[in-house]
Amino acid sequence: MSLAQLKDQAAHLPPSEQRELIAFLISRHTEQDEDFKRTLAQKIDDNDSSHWVELDDLRKRYSE
Repeated sequence: MSLAQLKDQAAHLPPSEQRELIAFLISRHTEQDEDFKRTLAQKIDDNDSSHWVELDDLRKRYSE
């Protein structure tokens, strides 16, 4: 199956399954890339609210 086919299949998944797929891919990336793992951990642990993004803003950004 090609990447284009995978993307098409993923686009037609229900939102809950899309979230599960995203979590799976991030998990795989984290296992394979120490720099990504470190960067992701830093973002998760960041307590500075000036770096946070509101969920509604994020939805708007990625719906365009």
